[in-house]
Amino acid sequence: MLAHPATLVITVTAGKPGPHALTDWDGKCGFHDGDDVVGARRHEDAAALKVLGARHVWLDFLDHQYGPQAPVAQIAAAIEQAVAGCDEVASPLGLGHDDHVLVAAACFEVARRHPDKRWVLYEDVIYRQTFGGTEQAIERLRQRGFAVEPVFYTLVGDVKPSAIIRYTSQLIGLGALVDDAYEPERYWIIQS
Repeated sequence: MLAHPATLVITVTAGKPGPHALTDWDGKCGFHDGDDVVGARRHEDAAALKVLGARHVWLDFLDHQYGPQAPVAQIAAAIEQAVAGCDEVASPLGLGHDDHVLVAAACFEVARRHPDKRWVLYEDVIYRQTFGGTEQAIERLRQRGFAVEPVFYTLVGDVKPSAIIRYTSQLIGLGALVDDAYEPERYWIIQS
């Protein structure tokens, strides 16, 4: 992102739920009943992206812990609209976490409709630790007809740790698992 100032980062599951009981995950992250959890997470997101010189768009879909997930087609339509003016789009591989899998599926739909854009895939931090998960996800994409090749990026500056620490609540909830976030990611491009 540092190599591309003003990168647009879309958080798909940034919707604010109605009144609900405190979820286990939100409790592990240090929140209490009645806290504006999504508001706090948006604040953390904005602070981290500021460090990276990136812009944000928060879509109003709910995190799976707050209610049923939206259909893939609905999420794909929102993503397609958000990336309309972009030449390059990065999306998660969709490893492990329900929300990541859903967002990745929506991105792959949009990628299929827009081969004119450069699509970069990245390993989902934390969830990539699952043995074989990354390779299996790449193979599933190939079976669906996507040509996927590794791509390598040169590190430009090292502000990643400074951005990571802005996600205070996630650091509390993840504990030692967050160590994976400090490791380099691997990337692939979808070739048209």
